[in-house]
Amino acid sequence: MSKQLGKKTKDAGMQTILAHYGDETFLGAVVPPVFINTLFTFDSYEAFHKAQWQEDTYYYSRISNPTQQIAEKKLAALEKGEAAKLFTSGMAAISSTLLHCLSQGDHVVCSYPIYGGTHQLLQNYLPRFGITADFVDFRQLDKVQAAIKPNTKMLYCEGLSTFYMDVFDIPAVVQIAKEHRLLTVMDNTCATPATMRPIEWGIDIVIHSASKYLSGHSDVTAGVVIASQERINAIANNEIVLLGATLAPLEAWLLTRGLKTFGLRMKQHAESAKQIALILSQHPQVSRVNLPLLEQHEQHELAAKQFSGNTGLFSFELHGGPSAVAKLMNNLKLFQIGVSWGGFESLIYSPGLALNPEQKSRTEHETRLEHTVRISVGLEDIDDLMEDFNQALASL
Repeated sequence: MSKQLGKKTKDAGMQTILAHYGDETFLGAVVPPVFINTLFTFDSYEAFHKAQWQEDTYYYSRISNPTQQIAEKKLAALEKGEAAKLFTSGMAAISSTLLHCLSQGDHVVCSYPIYGGTHQLLQNYLPRFGITADFVDFRQLDKVQAAIKPNTKMLYCEGLSTFYMDVFDIPAVVQIAKEHRLLTVMDNTCATPATMRPIEWGIDIVIHSASKYLSGHSDVTAGVVIASQERINAIANNEIVLLGATLAPLEAWLLTRGLKTFGLRMKQHAESAKQIALILSQHPQVSRVNLPLLEQHEQHELAAKQFSGNTGLFSFELHGGPSAVAKLMNNLKLFQIGVSWGGFESLIYSPGLALNPEQKSRTEHETRLEHTVRISVGLEDIDDLMEDFNQALASL
């Protein structure tokens, strides 16, 4: 049987954690098995009764499963959190977190712009249950302060804003939350723990769509919530049990497989994206590159303090508007048109195709939206990706 590595690797470097932590001792298997069964049986009445109240014991896979737990341990350690819980999608993780933390009469101050599903949930769905929200630009701290009401319970935000990659002063927002005794929740899907770990900045709860960079192969739909052990236990005992959006064992196994190479993949995504961003920043048809880690970006100084680097996701804006956006997207060969991001393949998308009008009306984004292109730079050879972009830009 192989050596017990778990305790030694929990506090190791990122790639070592992902390679070993949580996998310990399944008969020496270098790749842990997938426990695809739905239930676990017991030798006695007493054993079953005891198992329901103990951690690391299993009786039904909707509640917990060894394969799920391997991925959860890795993800919690990756984000420097105490515990994690997997869900069937990023939206399942978001909705379960909001339903767990909020009650009738509560109010949320949410950053803007925000992921479309989150916006619809807070704007249109949760008000049916007496939960309301206001959306403000977290770059403007005075607006965050002004939006807080006596019934405000939570500040909800993204590490990098959807589509425009704007950043805000995280310590300042955390301080505002502490002054008002508010929960802080951050969707860290865009930034990833490869570049920023919100819990280390004082954020209470971190959410990911694990379908993206964490799995990395565009073959898993999953979400994860990372927080204190106490809060994760409470979510597991309530929302997991009652809403039933637990990630299935096979998908959890695929997620663990993807996590094994997360650190290495992110380095390649970031390197290729930065090279393409530099080409775009010098092109006459490009009015703006939305990547705050670029030195010429107005938020570079703040971004450099809070993020260790960029990912493969950023956006840019074209002088020619919708017609130029359409022409560019149609002329690219390796960048396929599609939603989502973070897989091995390069993708391109424009928020002008689908963003809810409620998210852009009477904001600075209203005039920028149809000029904007978002790309997810994949793992193809950088020379091929740059050649593809150069030929497509030449067509404008």
